[in-house]
Amino acid sequence: MTAILNGSDRCLYCHNVFSTEVSWQSFVGVDAKKLLCADCDSKLEPIKMICCDMCGRPIQRKEKTSERFNLKSKHISSNEQNGDFILSTGTINLPPLFSHNPSHLCSDCQWWSTTPLLSTHPVQHRALYTYNVFMQELIAKFKYRGDAKLAELFTDGLKELTKSIGRIDCVTVIPLTDERLWERGFNQSALLAQAFPWEEILQRRGTAGKQSKRGRKSRLAVFHEHIFEFTKDTSGRIWKDKCILIIDDIYTTGTTLRAAAELFYRRGAADVYSVTVARAVGQIKNKT
Repeated sequence: MTAILNGSDRCLYCHNVFSTEVSWQSFVGVDAKKLLCADCDSKLEPIKMICCDMCGRPIQRKEKTSERFNLKSKHISSNEQNGDFILSTGTINLPPLFSHNPSHLCSDCQWWSTTPLLSTHPVQHRALYTYNVFMQELIAKFKYRGDAKLAELFTDGLKELTKSIGRIDCVTVIPLTDERLWERGFNQSALLAQAFPWEEILQRRGTAGKQSKRGRKSRLAVFHEHIFEFTKDTSGRIWKDKCILIIDDIYTTGTTLRAAAELFYRRGAADVYSVTVARAVGQIKNKT
């Protein structure tokens, strides 16, 4: 449809004014309103193909063939410092949809499959974007510099991402400690869940440090610290055979999501899924 007039908007990230073509589709509310200017939007890396059915690890163009990443292999190898797993020959390009029979696993997920409980109760995850340098800056502005309006960039996309799951009985978010909530003034995961009928189900135990300050090994250790518990209002609810969706901002090692999922699985939940805005794929280097 031919554009009927030009409009202008202000980019949610850089705040520069940009022009947009207003078509008949957008005029009647069919097209989504653009929230980023073309320059900022071009810096996002939408995840269109994945190599792992379980965690939704994206395939990166820069990754080279290597035996360090073996699908369905008993041999697990990785860079323990940053988890930068490399693809192997013959890796199948998969669409970023949830699978009801995950069979292509990265070495990370192979390792998790040896963990008690998770070996029979896995956690599937999908993300909208790769956690590149621009996404790192965007999420830092969102989380740490109080630009809560940036959540609008992702809420509809996260809901669209869940359509391939099917039935979902409960949607919840990863909670913050009281201290962290007081510092930020909001829980970024709760803002990202605005398109869902979500509930506050979980709460933090103790005052664990920021995950962003932890190294890979320290992050993995969190899984055994039992950092979550049910809130007082939900501790008596029955979760048997329920399908749970957990929303968060970033997937790095997946430890936080799995620690939360373990609570539901121990109460008899059938499946736990998760969606995030971004999926880390290795070490992020700061700009010089």
